[in-house]
Amino acid sequence: MAFTYSQPFTRRTFLKSAGMMTVGAVALAACVPAAAPAGAPAGEAAAPATEGATVRFLGGPWSFLPELDVVIEDFANQWAAENNATVTFERDAQVLPKIQTAIETGSGANIIQYSSPPQIFANALIDVSDLTAPIGEEGGGYLPNASYQMGTEDGKWLGVPLGQHNWFINYRQDWLQEEGYDTFPDTWEEALVVGKALKEKGRPYGMTFSDQASGDGNGVPRLVLWAFGGKEFNEDGSLALDSEETLAALEFAIQLHNDAGDPGEIGYDDGANNAAFLASKLSMTANVNTIYLPATKNDPALAEAMNHALPPQGPAGRFGYGQLPWWGVLNQTTGADLDATLGLISEFFKMDNFGAFYKAGQGYILPLLPNYENEDIWPEDPKLAIAKDMFKLALPAGHALPQQTKLAALIQDKILIGKLFSQACSTGDARAALDGVMKDIADLELLA
Repeated sequence: MAFTYSQPFTRRTFLKSAGMMTVGAVALAACVPAAAPAGAPAGEAAAPATEGATVRFLGGPWSFLPELDVVIEDFANQWAAENNATVTFERDAQVLPKIQTAIETGSGANIIQYSSPPQIFANALIDVSDLTAPIGEEGGGYLPNASYQMGTEDGKWLGVPLGQHNWFINYRQDWLQEEGYDTFPDTWEEALVVGKALKEKGRPYGMTFSDQASGDGNGVPRLVLWAFGGKEFNEDGSLALDSEETLAALEFAIQLHNDAGDPGEIGYDDGANNAAFLASKLSMTANVNTIYLPATKNDPALAEAMNHALPPQGPAGRFGYGQLPWWGVLNQTTGADLDATLGLISEFFKMDNFGAFYKAGQGYILPLLPNYENEDIWPEDPKLAIAKDMFKLALPAGHALPQQTKLAALIQDKILIGKLFSQACSTGDARAALDGVMKDIADLELLA
């Protein structure tokens, strides 16, 4: 659900929250010559490497939190003015076909923004290790999620991660208190017990066990899958999904869906659980902060009645899920356009500048660099304080792998774990659902 604040996040507030007086105009040292080239008239400065360049940005909008688009565009436009360059933006919620067209035609985009792993575009992306190395060094070293998701086996980085979306448990604290719980249960088994009581009162859970939601459909089922010991891959790269642990997770999900869940949750899109919770139709759902933030503005009573918790524990432990949006540079980018593209990214991702992006999100997107832990980027609202715990708990899809693979990326991009849980919960047949998805994965292996 898209929403906007009554006061937009302006360039002035960006500078204030980033804690800087001016935006640096220095691009990557390797991209900006230190002196005039041979043959330049004595005393005449050389034109900057970005002079007359154009950086074309292509990505999806931050539809749930458009303030993030404002932060990016305000910075980019100021940087362009200071570097005699132009930055253009094209945003589309269905951005994948446009990225594919840009790659096939060799035109229309230099920077792409996407959320599924970059391995699906590996042949079209340049190695950005020279960008991520100083960003990581300044931030205290990337968390394993980042190197796993962005890197390749030969040490290249295919994208610069913006951060990670982490799924909190959003719950009606007032309704849980009526059942004798001050906070959300610590285990999935306890959650099932109280969920039954809540559903009997017309207050079901809304878990997105669905393949119709690219965000929630990837994240929510994995909170259960991993908690019961299931996983997509083994460390050696072999498939691990067809296991007794996966079947145990599916059997639990079936029971949770039947006894405590909203019947429609097996077909939710990314906005369905938001809307249902905001309409007081759900007692719990797993989501980022895009239920609570609009409630604070539009329904303060609901915001007061709800709270957030870490995902419950299962037999294998407690797991969080992190989805990593990223920026990549298409290898069709050359000359001054490449210098400008690299320079813009280098400056924007410096902590003094990029902190404003995290602060505007109020926990919507969390860092992948530990040095941000002590920066002024964290939500001040105590009901969002959980963000500081989640950013270290979360794991990426296929986390057992030492490095992301194209097959793992395709499984995420096709939302196959969401499909697995949707099929199991809709039919009640965990084995048949798993067999069907294993056939889907076999088809994807031919593409990978």
